[in-house]
Amino acid sequence: MPLMTEPAVRHVVDNDLFFAALYEGHAGHRSARRWLDAHKPFGWGIAVETHLAAMRLLMNPAILGTAVLDGARALQVVATELRGPHPGRVLFSTELPDPAIFSRATGHRQIMDYWLVQVAHAHGARLATRDKALHRHWPDRTVYAG
Repeated sequence: MPLMTEPAVRHVVDNDLFFAALYEGHAGHRSARRWLDAHKPFGWGIAVETHLAAMRLLMNPAILGTAVLDGARALQVVATELRGPHPGRVLFSTELPDPAIFSRATGHRQIMDYWLVQVAHAHGARLATRDKALHRHWPDRTVYAG
């Protein structure tokens, strides 16, 4: 009997796309949900930083108001998204920021985006993003999921 293997990760989902897919109150929820569900069968994942960012946002009263979650529930929401018929993988990197990538940064807000570009590339995947500027800057390493 052949061993079952996980599909390769084709897309690493960035913070905004992942949170928009999770949170029904997000302005881009429907399109993010459709994009993610359509691409899950081909292999997907999130960086551990995206996992933590989603939890942080789910616990933030400035975003969720009185519907804010506690840590256990936020963890459960993210874990639930990662399970299912096409589970997502949580990806790690032990590398330091790549000078070839980070020397192209022109502002502090690009740092996490560029890190996710690096993580995706290290795993042989493209970063799925709703960020048009990031996609324009890295068209060969991202896919626009807007």
